[in-house]
Amino acid sequence: MLPTLLVAMDMTALLLALPRLSADLGATGVQQLWISDSYGLMVAGLVITMGTLGDRIGRRRLLMIGGAAFAVLSVVAAFAVGPLMLIVARALLGVAGATLAPSTLALITNMFRDERPRGQAIAVWATCVALVFAGLAMAGTGLLVTQYLQSVLGFSPVASAVLFAPMGLGVAVGTMAAPALARRMRQTTAIAGGLVGSALGSLLLVGVGIGGASALPLVMTGIAVLALGTGPLFALGTGLVVGSVPPERAGSAASMSETGNYFGGSLGFALLGLVAAVIYRGRMHGTSDSLAGAVATSRHLPAGRRAELLHTAREAFTSSLHVTGLTAAVLFAGLAVLTLTMRPAARTTPAALPDYETTGA
Repeated sequence: MLPTLLVAMDMTALLLALPRLSADLGATGVQQLWISDSYGLMVAGLVITMGTLGDRIGRRRLLMIGGAAFAVLSVVAAFAVGPLMLIVARALLGVAGATLAPSTLALITNMFRDERPRGQAIAVWATCVALVFAGLAMAGTGLLVTQYLQSVLGFSPVASAVLFAPMGLGVAVGTMAAPALARRMRQTTAIAGGLVGSALGSLLLVGVGIGGASALPLVMTGIAVLALGTGPLFALGTGLVVGSVPPERAGSAASMSETGNYFGGSLGFALLGLVAAVIYRGRMHGTSDSLAGAVATSRHLPAGRRAELLHTAREAFTSSLHVTGLTAAVLFAGLAVLTLTMRPAARTTPAALPDYETTGA
């Protein structure tokens, strides 16, 4: 759990720091996306290789090597003096991060041979790839919400971390509750039901404004419900993938699962981040590329023009959050339908479950 949790904390810290970090380093909108995305892209590209390598040289050995490299590179990233240095450091962190998830998940398969305790262990593990990546929609939404809390509502990074906690707690509760749900209903039904809940949570973000008493409760409720619904997908889907192969191939199977998660997160940052940037720039009539840029520019303007620029920029960014929430809702709803339509008509033998369910998940 420890290395997986550290990776989760690293990513969450980046999201919370990104608005002020971008302003201080002078990062453009495109550079902000690369700062967020370079890590996930490297993990997605290398995790299968690292999983296979762990099966060959030993998972504990690979875990220790990757953990040490991750610690050193985290320090380098913390002291980055420019956007390019931070992007490169994040990419190298992705190389190290690719060794961690498949190693930890494969070790679970060896340590817990009985199905029920293994399912509980995987749920605990899933609580810690899920605080980081809950797929495409969750990643993009998290990127926008952390910036909204700081740059629109005006909370500090520390206060934003507290207010952002419902997303992490929602994932934790959802993943831990998944094994109990699976004992009461079909796994595909539990996954699809959770995704419908995530779609409803995403729709709540469409109603937030640039201020007022209702804005913060809507955001916190929306991200909590969104995250809660993703729990069954990650806990049950991960268990199905890992349980479909012999223990000696667990690293390779875990890598396939992780590739999907990290690649989905990277796409979320890239695609939803790009959509949000286009909406923002359009509402600003091309005068600003990002909210962080507008905040940095406002520091050099007279008080009257500063207030006008910040108000316009915050309105534009809130509009981009609305579009992101709507897009995420459509994605979650589509995944729910896909999960239900791809389930088998009947299960005649236990052996038929892993192959189908792995594909469906």
